[in-house]
Parts: sequence; C-alpha cells; structure tokens
Amino acid sequence: MARAARRAAEAAITLALVTLVVFALASTLPAGDDEDEHERALPPPYRAAVRAQFHLDDPWHVRYVRWLGDLSRGDLGISLREKRPVAAILRERLPVSLALNALALAAIVLVALPLGIAGAWRPASRSDRALGLATTALYAVPVFWAALLLQWVFAVRLRWLPLFGFAGAAHLVLPVVCLTYGGLAYVSRFVRTSLVEGTTGEGGRVARARGVGPVRFLLFHGLPQSAIPLLTLAGFLVPRLVGGALLVEEIFGIPGLGSLMFQSVLARDLPVVLALTLLSGAVTLAAMTGADLVAAWVDPRSRRVA
Repeated sequence: MARAARRAAEAAITLALVTLVVFALASTLPAGDDEDEHERALPPPYRAAVRAQFHLDDPWHVRYVRWLGDLSRGDLGISLREKRPVAAILRERLPVSLALNALALAAIVLVALPLGIAGAWRPASRSDRALGLATTALYAVPVFWAALLLQWVFAVRLRWLPLFGFAGAAHLVLPVVCLTYGGLAYVSRFVRTSLVEGTTGEGGRVARARGVGPVRFLLFHGLPQSAIPLLTLAGFLVPRLVGGALLVEEIFGIPGLGSLMFQSVLARDLPVVLALTLLSGAVTLAAMTGADLVAAWVDPRSRRVA
C-alpha cells in the first residue's frame, strides 16, 4: 500500500508539472481567437467580450490557477475553436482512439510473442539473424513515411483499402498497421533476448539436465522468467501508442484524440490542448505505475528497489 501511495503521489506531481509547462508554453503563443480570420473581422466590442469570457488578458499563472480550480469541479472549460464544452468533445472522440489503440496493442502482443519465441528457438542461427535484421529495419521506419507508403500501395495502387476516413473496420486496417509495426519489432526482439537470457542461466541448465523438451522449456520456463521485464515493457508501450496516434489519426483522417490534438495545437485552442495533455499524461503514468506495481506484486524481491 505504501509503494502504491508513493507511486500515485509521484504520478500526480509529474502530471501537475506537465500541465504547468504546457500552459506556460502555450500562453506565449497568440490566443486562438487571434488566429482566426473570421473573428479578426468581428467588431471590437465582441472581440473584447470573447477575451473577457475566456480571461485571455489575465496573466498566464492566474489563468492556470483558475483552470486548476475549474478542473477540481470537473470542468475542463470551453473550446476556443468549437465554442462548446471540452468534455463533450472528448466524449465524442475518445471511443475512436480507444478502439484504435486497443487493436494496435493486441496486434503487437499476438504477433510479437510468436516472433520472439521463434528467434529464441535457435539463437544466432540464420533465421534468427534474418528476423533481427527485418525487425530492426521496421523499427527504423518513420511512422509518417510508412503511413504515406501504405496509403499509396493499398489504397491508391491496389485499391484494396480506404485511403482515409472512419466508416468501418476496413478504415482501421492501415492505421493499426502503422501503430503496430514499430512496437512489434521492439517487443519481439525484447522477448527473444529475455528468453535467451532466461534459458541460458543456471535454471535453464538444470531444466535441460532433467530432460525437459525445447518447446516446453521455452513456454513453461523461459516465458515465466521473462514475465517481469515484459510487464515493465508493456507500461512503456502505452506512451508510444498515444504519441504515434497523433500523426496516424491526422494522416488517415481518423476522428480521434490524436487528430484533435493536432488541430487544437494549430488553432491555439488551449483548453482542449490542456485537457488532452492531462488525459494522455494520466493514461501514460497510470500504465507505467500499474506495470511497476504488478511487477512488484509478481516478484516481491523488486519491492526493495526504489
């Protein structure tokens, strides 16, 4: 309980610092209403009323304290771009991003584990080296380049899949591939390395001396030995998916939180940017803290660390 409370306190402080930095940096940019040509053409009294409504003329630290007070009451503010509650906008976009990231995470786990086991089956063999080269090459490919290439091949040339938009399962195939390939490459090599290290130690030698077969040895000895490193790695996959979704959703026209962040930053829509920063930071910290606590519960020896 003490460890969980300490991790929760650290996460809360980190999240508060992140929102403070984002608020301070965003406040140095022109306000969202100044960036819109339509509003620049409005009469000065109306513009003054808008600035007064959103307290745009107050010092940034005063507005930050006011935002924290509103947040404590569950009020995320009003979007400067859409002129409606930020919470309502998030409720519309959140299910799309959840579906996209859940599919990507499931694909990473379902494909990376067999690839990692295949690499650990015969370490340093020709097939293992080929698999390592292929996964390293995948990991090095930029997301935006892969997205444009996939669109050109499968949507423009072959016409097998939609180019962009969100109207059904087919529209999620290419975005999920873009979110998956980098994490898949990294996780598969991580699984392979963990299995090789776990099976070449003293426990591995004892198991082989007892006549344990190679398949059973990898599945029932190697994988449990790799459980804690994999749990830790799973916590770090979440921020990678959240960050990758920003570009992927915008390129493929997916109406999720990633594209909302991209559009809100361009429009200087500070209330939406802050809400999305808070949400993504909370999800990231919760995943990393949860992975740490589960690892400590699975292996009590790790509780003595930190």
